[in-house]
Amino acid sequence: MKRFILVLLIVTISSCSKKAELDFQIQDHIPENSEVFLLSPDLEQFLREVRGNKFLSQSKFALKKNITGQLEHLSILNLKNETGISFSNLSTETPIYTIITIRDSSLIPLDSARNRSIETFKEGNLKYKRVNLNENKFFLLETGNTVIISNSKQNILNSGNQEKLLNSPTFNKAWNASDRNKTSIFLNHALIQTKLSDIFQPLKFPGIKSFAEWSVLDIDISESNIKLNGISLNSNDDNILNRFKNIDPQQSEIGKICPGNFISFYSVGYSDFDMLYKNGRSLKQDSIPSDYPGILKHARESASIVLTNGNILALNINEMESAKETLAGLGIVSEDFRGSAIIELNEDINFQKFFPGLMTLEIAKFYTVLENFVIFSSNPEVLKSMITAFQNSDTLNNKQYFTDLMTSLSSDTSMLFVVNSSDFAKKLDNGESTHEFKFNKNSLAALQVINEVDYAHLHVVLSNSEKAAKSNGAEQSSSIKIDSPISKAPVFFKNHRTDQMDIAVQDENNELYLISNKGNVFWKKSMDSQITSPIYQVDLFKNGNQQMAFSTGYHMEVLDRTGKKLKGYPIKFNQLLTQPLSVFDYDNNRTYRFVLTQNKKVYMVGPKGNAIKGFSFENAGSEISKAPKHIRLGTKDYILIAEETGKLHILSRQGTIRVPVSEKIDFSENEWFGYQNSFVSTNPEQNLIKISQNGTVSSTDLGLAENNRIVANRNNLVYLNENELSINSKTIDLDFGLYTDPQLFTVRNRTLIAITDTQTQKVYIFNDKAELLEGFPVYGTSQVDIANADLDSKLELLVKGEDDEILLYEF
Repeated sequence: MKRFILVLLIVTISSCSKKAELDFQIQDHIPENSEVFLLSPDLEQFLREVRGNKFLSQSKFALKKNITGQLEHLSILNLKNETGISFSNLSTETPIYTIITIRDSSLIPLDSARNRSIETFKEGNLKYKRVNLNENKFFLLETGNTVIISNSKQNILNSGNQEKLLNSPTFNKAWNASDRNKTSIFLNHALIQTKLSDIFQPLKFPGIKSFAEWSVLDIDISESNIKLNGISLNSNDDNILNRFKNIDPQQSEIGKICPGNFISFYSVGYSDFDMLYKNGRSLKQDSIPSDYPGILKHARESASIVLTNGNILALNINEMESAKETLAGLGIVSEDFRGSAIIELNEDINFQKFFPGLMTLEIAKFYTVLENFVIFSSNPEVLKSMITAFQNSDTLNNKQYFTDLMTSLSSDTSMLFVVNSSDFAKKLDNGESTHEFKFNKNSLAALQVINEVDYAHLHVVLSNSEKAAKSNGAEQSSSIKIDSPISKAPVFFKNHRTDQMDIAVQDENNELYLISNKGNVFWKKSMDSQITSPIYQVDLFKNGNQQMAFSTGYHMEVLDRTGKKLKGYPIKFNQLLTQPLSVFDYDNNRTYRFVLTQNKKVYMVGPKGNAIKGFSFENAGSEISKAPKHIRLGTKDYILIAEETGKLHILSRQGTIRVPVSEKIDFSENEWFGYQNSFVSTNPEQNLIKISQNGTVSSTDLGLAENNRIVANRNNLVYLNENELSINSKTIDLDFGLYTDPQLFTVRNRTLIAITDTQTQKVYIFNDKAELLEGFPVYGTSQVDIANADLDSKLELLVKGEDDEILLYEF
């Protein structure tokens, strides 16, 4: 009998508990004017996650201030059960909140409050309380197994009297779709205040007010990321999602052309533009023309991109040749920029008329084509910036932080809105000093919509990782134009006054320029002919002041940084110098030797322009085929002089034979280099030639083509064989093209290899592990120079751009 009574008691208690749970229905008490509703199974845990997110915890903005100001008492309340919070009037300084949770005697810990008071009021049959906890005032209603807390007395009365409560079938669908094990947020799009919705307008996104009827998103928060996933539900009203009926989502490819320094982009994908257009006309009959430009029929994606210097519309084309036929005759070429034609339209196109309510677009006056995109803008300079970014690989698809973001999203999309968060913050700020957003560099936020029948998937990601902030892609920092086409690749020249690097360059009119790294021309000076040698940087007076030394057709010149000729220079010759100037500094002590060549004869002069006594080598047996080369192996100095007959002289500093080479060598066009204590070059018969310091000649068959190119230093061997670039025995297959000789640079203990495809106008930079550096290739048309030009933490790359253009990149 006792056992029966015990079982009966347990069943009774269990039934009462289940009945209490059934009595607690949050959705029965939600105010009808709720703009946003938050539902959490564990609000205290959710708030800990919010505080742990660096952006949310460290940023300051009006909405956060206003909400936290009203909800300071949340830290006092014991909200350990499922809880819902309704928000309305979010665009004001005093948002209205209503908290709904299960009744619990420990909800309000009065003992822990320093200042507390509770007053009970009665209106009709309704009793409620006004509570003051540490200067935080709110109203409280207990009804059945539910507690309702609000800063609005009216909301308390409405809930108690079951008036003006939310009754929406669409909300109920959203409720049933939410994951009750996660914190979820519900958005009532129709009631989202204009002030909140309009923040998207400068970014060319239509906003969220007319987006759908209700959306629900489950929230995941970590230290550096915020992710929301859920659905949006359509209604029969005119909202954006209804424009996508019977249209399949598409993969967005806008990252291929969107510059890395963008502010925002908004992409619309569609399987059939004609259907998208008909859907729009059925909803907005009076505002949409009966027909649309033919080019839109060729597109599967339309995207507006907001840049710092203007806006563009990009159309992702299915079949470019057909699209070009449609565009034929609509305009004329206004200019050619880096090989891309910029077309000025005969008549402006107002694309906005064909996307009303869906996209915000400017009048199109110009267009250009990049791969499978036709890009329109009102300003040709904006198109140039798009072309520049594309050619420099400075587009989002080449940024790791963007590809990381996209892995959190679906591959196919109906709408995709992505913002550069720091620039987005500036738009939100709008001059209000109260806003202080803690976004890391390269922080991105994305909103993705994937339309289905009667609903749409919704994905939101805010990525604010410190890893993305450390991304170091190449960026063009300067474009400098000179008066005439450039004839010789620009080089860096140290400014001893600032410790930064200036730029030396010659044009086809024999004018030599010295230009600051900011683009200011210090001087230009006429030379007797084109410079034939590298521009060497020397310090003849050993006082830190820099001069430039070089040879022209008949002269050897030394100029100081003001462009003045040093005493004793130029050294003039009556006959043509047949090889470029070489400069030797045996002990790196600035005791220079200038070496000049005329046919078989070698001249060596010192810093004052006088002949060096004691250098015994004056004449070769036949024509000298390359500029004399100084190579140091270990502690020994060698001078290499090659003759057309295949004779190679390896001399001492005094010009006597130091390494006898008895074997004649079939020289290629490559120089000789010091590599792993030997002298190396190639011959035209696909071999690597190696000469030891005792004169032993050996060859290795590398399968080289006749036009192979090689460069080496003590520990690195690089050669180009047609389209194969080998870096320390690691081979990279390049696209077939016309390549410059590979270059080796050692800067800040980093070994870098540079090569330029002059056909596609791309500059590649690899490290000594044969890895392409982030952000490359970039646009360029010549060999390059690399240095730390402005004393910051990044390196600079100097290269010729268009015929009269010098480009400076930072990486």
